[in-house]
Amino acid sequence: MSLNLQAIEEIVNNEKNAGGFAELIRDFKKIGVEKYDYLVAEGLYRYYDESSHVDVKMNGVPKTVVTEESAEKIKEAVLKAQSGAINFETFAELAGLAGVAYWRSDLLGMKVDYFGNSGKVLLSEPIPVV
Repeated sequence: MSLNLQAIEEIVNNEKNAGGFAELIRDFKKIGVEKYDYLVAEGLYRYYDESSHVDVKMNGVPKTVVTEESAEKIKEAVLKAQSGAINFETFAELAGLAGVAYWRSDLLGMKVDYFGNSGKVLLSEPIPVV
């Protein structure tokens, strides 16, 4: 299977805020996305299916990633995003300030892992089922 860039962009553009994340995941699964990463310093998404990947910029804005990693800071940022209190760009900035190099949304495992520069998982959050 090959990922459809136009379908990915359409799904992302229809997401209102982080409160609609579960619906976003459901729609990605329908088009064959198995996981995706958001690379904080590059401001870039990387979407994967079972045999390929595609890099997409979309609403990504490169953010500085500090060297000191903080599970507490990323947890606080996730809670703000889940409540709809902050937008995506602010979330990405807070992730960088928590030392998160990238996060991976695993649509098969139904979890989001936040990785520090060291490669260590700072936080793992379940993706709610819709």
